[in-house]
Parts: sequence; structure tokens; C-alpha cells
Amino acid sequence: MSISIKATLNGTELVFDRSTGSLLSLSHPDAGTMLDALPQMASLIDVAYPVTSYEPLRLASRFSKGAVIDVKTDEMTIHWNRLGASRSKFDPEGNVAATVTLKADPDGVSIIMQCRVENSSKLPVRQVIFPDFMGLLPFAGVDQTEFRTAAFVRKPFLELPPDEYRLINQFCLDPSAGTVEYKSGGMFSEMWLRWMDLGGFNGGLSLFQKAWGWEPRTPVRLHIDPLEPKLRLLCCHYITIEPGATWESGEFILTPHKSGWAKGIEPYQTWAKQNIHPDYPMPKHVKEGLGFRTLWMSQSYPEDPEDALWKFRDLVPLAMESREHGLNEMVLWAWTRGFELPLPPPFPHLGSEEDLVNAVRKCRQLGVNVAPFISVLQAGHSTGAKYGLTVPTSGGWAQHTDSIPQFQAPYVSLYQCAGVDPANALWQKEVLESCKRLIDIGIPSLSWDQFWTEPEEHIIKLVSQIRIHAKKADPESTFSTEELWNMEIDAGRIDYTWNWGGYRDCQAFTSVFPSPRISCIVNSSPREVKRGFLDNLYLNILPRKPGSVNGSDKIVNHPELSRALKQCSNLRKQFLRYFTDGRFIGNCVLTKPCPDTQVSVYVLPDRLLLLLLNLGDKRTITFDCDLAPWLESSAGKYKIKTYNSSGSLVKQSPIKGSKWQGSVPFMEPLDIAVFEFLSGS
Repeated sequence: MSISIKATLNGTELVFDRSTGSLLSLSHPDAGTMLDALPQMASLIDVAYPVTSYEPLRLASRFSKGAVIDVKTDEMTIHWNRLGASRSKFDPEGNVAATVTLKADPDGVSIIMQCRVENSSKLPVRQVIFPDFMGLLPFAGVDQTEFRTAAFVRKPFLELPPDEYRLINQFCLDPSAGTVEYKSGGMFSEMWLRWMDLGGFNGGLSLFQKAWGWEPRTPVRLHIDPLEPKLRLLCCHYITIEPGATWESGEFILTPHKSGWAKGIEPYQTWAKQNIHPDYPMPKHVKEGLGFRTLWMSQSYPEDPEDALWKFRDLVPLAMESREHGLNEMVLWAWTRGFELPLPPPFPHLGSEEDLVNAVRKCRQLGVNVAPFISVLQAGHSTGAKYGLTVPTSGGWAQHTDSIPQFQAPYVSLYQCAGVDPANALWQKEVLESCKRLIDIGIPSLSWDQFWTEPEEHIIKLVSQIRIHAKKADPESTFSTEELWNMEIDAGRIDYTWNWGGYRDCQAFTSVFPSPRISCIVNSSPREVKRGFLDNLYLNILPRKPGSVNGSDKIVNHPELSRALKQCSNLRKQFLRYFTDGRFIGNCVLTKPCPDTQVSVYVLPDRLLLLLLNLGDKRTITFDCDLAPWLESSAGKYKIKTYNSSGSLVKQSPIKGSKWQGSVPFMEPLDIAVFEFLSGS
């Protein structure tokens, strides 16, 4: 039986094994016990220490003895003079020492965690796991304890336990066999941001690494151990600590919290605000609009008489249709040849350059901005040589409805390409001159393919010059991109993203970051329209003609899509201030699950908007919520206004107390109900 020692930091009780220094238990007054580890499995720090005769050797707190634990009022330290080995036969020559410090954060709710490893042995340490939380419980229920990041939500206690098929067919190397790893970065990485949360409606714990931009990122692994069906969360530093060297982790902020994830994210929100510095305010029409539309102008073969899908003369009527559906931006794909510099003139079968400029001007007068999509980061066969590139004769981005396969047919050479070094002076000159020319002739907004920012920031500096020129021509000009690898760096430079993918649960990102608005591609689905609308995503509408490509059809040819867009556009306009100025907290006002229902909540200082979408069959929906954590009322009184799917006021009534059960009878599939709560009424 182990002897334990307790510490309380900002209201959170932590229990440690007095001998090993491992974390045995973590409890919060609101969320309850969230971690409960067996002494032989508990951890806090774990390092890889490969020796010649046993390369899997680990040194970890759970294998150690004689930890020195010093507990003070708002701080505690745990020191291991010699981390113990997983196999005593292979003990290192010399010591690998470690010190973990836990402090009460001045915010009054969080815990600051730091680690220092000193390698006084003869071999290098090859990996550090810190923080290492073993024994996390499904404290909100197996089916309701969620692992949330800025880009997705998972249910690890449901999804990670391996079944027999996975175990016998994939051995332990298959991520589905109990283990998965995620990494932050941009929209081409898993987590986007360094923040994460484990919890449910009534509490949880958030964790983030206090780092930014190009500072090293720490992958996160989740693991369910078959010996004990509890979750292990490992922050994996893939580093090397040479003999005689010292490594420090920097700060990790652990926030046990009441209510849902939107409470846990508040310390991260404070941290992010210190680092987010947008180059320009978001253009008014992007901030206020429901979404944008992408037009696929052609399939890039101008000599084909059937190639043009739209011509420049079509842009004005398409802008009128877009405006009727709440879409105030249009992005043009395949209007010119991609992967060539200087940017070629428009395809002649679409119209002249003058036709394009005139159409852009008339669209803007209608309240619809036009942004051509440009692909300049790759070079094709005709231009690669001048940048010192050899363009391959396979792969690339060729696509056509007559090809088999339609994407990357091996016999199609169009849009085979090689990546350009952003430091190339000739490339920078040609991009800048080409973009400035577009701006000067009256096309100041651009959508940039592959925003591949790098630590040297060649692309960022180049885009900055382009945007300065564009903003002088039109202060409301836009810059959108296919964001890739570093959202922390890119966010302040992008108005909205143009990334492939439909609706995704990125509520945590939208809650914290003022820009960019995250795109949500919709082909024809009213379900996707309404889900994206509820979460303040920037809808990217690409209806297609049968047998053709995305973005080839009119919206009116898809009646259900048209109705959904008009409905959501009207609701957004009616409650616009919530979407532009409110704090987005997802479904965190709920106190228990509401199955087959999407709930999205926006909070202003004296009021709260709750949007409810029925994702199931026709039924009556009942939901329970608590307003107090989000909307203060000194008298404990509120007034509720109930609206139907068209935004008409159905009823209003007073509420005494913050806890309330709502009910919407006989909701049809994809019906929306709206509730507005006012405090102090």
C-alpha cells in the first residue's frame, strides 16, 4: 500500500505517491474525481533511455523511489535525484534527475506545470513525456466524456478500446488499437491549436502548452491500457538530452473547470489574445455575411468549345443570386492558367480582361465582392526551369470530368508541378508584380492557394506587401487562403479560409479566434448549411450540375439548398450582433445531453442566444440548461423569448432562477428553434 501526500492548488486536490512522486488522483469540486490511478501505473514524467542491450528502456516516476516532495501554500515541487528504470538490470550509469513544479496560477483556477530534466548519465535521453496523466476517468460517462480540440471532438472511452479484430490483425502498431496521436499546427494538422479539453457538460479539465508560432510543438497521445480501462494522456517531446545537458519544458497550463469546455478554454483565450495581432480588421461584409460562393469557371482547356462553365458576363447575375441567398463574396477558380508566372491573362473563352474587370466592379456595386483564386506556389512545365526546378512528369493536380480517373489521370500532364522556394527572388518579384497589376486594374481581393508559411516568413512578407497595396485601393478588400501548417501565425493575416471539407466541429477555434472565419463547403445539403450557420462558419457554396464539377450550377436549381440559405441568412441578419460581437460557447449552456440535436449559444453582456437544430426525425425536443455560468442576473431573474424557424416571436415569459428546461414540440427534421434570454428582467 502506497503512502500518499495531498496538495490543493486553486481548489483542485492532487494526491501523489509519497515514494514515487507519481500523480494518483486529481479532483475538482465541480467535476469530481477526474483521475484515479493505481500506484503501479501512476505517472507524471516518463523518459526514453535506450541502452544497447535494451533499447525500449524507460525511466519514469512510477519506477522510482525516494521522491522529495515539498508542498507549500500555492506551490509544490517533486524532485527525483535518480529516475528509476523499467528494468533494474539496465540501470543507467549516472543519474537522470528530474524536477516537476506545480503552481497555482494567478488566474485563480489553473495550475502551472513545469518540468526540468538533468542528464548526468553517460547516454542521451531520447524522449520526454510530460505532463503524463495516467488514470483519467470517464467522469462524464463513457459515452459523454469528450476529448475536444480546436478542430475536432472525440469520445476516447468509446472509440479507443481495441476490439478483437484490431488486435489480431494490426498488433499494437495500429493507432486504432488503443492509441492515437495528434499534433497542433494548421488546418493540415489534426488539432490546429495547442489547446485541448477532456470533459462533459458539468466539468472537465483543459490543458495547453504556453507556446506560440514557430516554437516547438508537442504531440499528444491518448491511450487506453487493456490492463486498466482508463485513459492516459501523454504530451510527447521528441527531443534528445545529451549527457551533461539540461532540458526544460516551459509552462503547461492545466485548468480543471465547472460546466463545459468553454469555461476551460478561458485561460487559453487570455493567452491567445496576447499573441493574436491581425494585420487588418476583418472586412465588414465577411464579418457579417452568411458565406461566399465559389464558381468553377472552366476545366482549363480553352480550345474545347464545351469547356467554359461560366463566362465573365455571367458574374453579375450570379452575384445577384448570391446576394439573395446571403452570400456576399464570390471566388473564381480556373479563370486563368494556374502554376504560371507572371499571372497569365484570363482564358479568352471566358471573356476579355476588360470584361472581367467590369464584371468585378458591377458585382461590388451590388454588394458582392469578387476574389480570383491564384495558384503561384507551384510551378508548371512552362515556368519551372526559370526557378531552377525540374517538374515531374507524374502526379500534379490535373482534373477533368472526361479523364479516368477524373483526378490525377496518369496520362494528363496539365498542372504537374514542383514547389517553388519562397526565398527565390525572381519568384517573389513576379508574384508581387502580378498581384499589384490585378489590384491596379480593379481586382484588389485575392484567394491564395496553399498558404505555406515558413519560419523565415518569406510568404508572409510577400503577402504583406500585396495587402498593403490592396488596402490602399480598397480598404474592404479580402485575402483568403487554403491554410496549411501554422494557424497561430496565419490567423492574423487571413479573412477567411478556403479549405476543402464540409462541416466540422471547430467550435473551440471560433470561440477564441476573431479571424479567420473557417470555411464550410456545401454542395447542396441543407443540413450542412444549417450546421455551419449555427456555428458561425463561413459557408462556401459550390452547387454542381449533374455530371459536372463543383461550382458549376445555379443555386436556384437546388430548391432545398436555396430555402436553407435564405432561412439562415434571414436569421443571421435578425440576430447579427450575437454572431459578430457575442462570445460563442457551443452547447456549454446545457447540463445534460440532448441527443440528435445541435445546440449553439452566443453570449452578450446582458443576453444570450440559443439556436437549436433538430438532426433527428420529427419529434418533441426537451433540453436542460443552466444560464448562471454564462449570463449573470443579480436578482436571479431572466426573460425568455422564443422564436420559430422563420424568426417570428412565438412567446415570451419570465424565468425565476438560472436553471431551465426547454421543450419544442413536433420539430420536423432540420427545423431550427431560437431562444433569446435576457438577464435582470
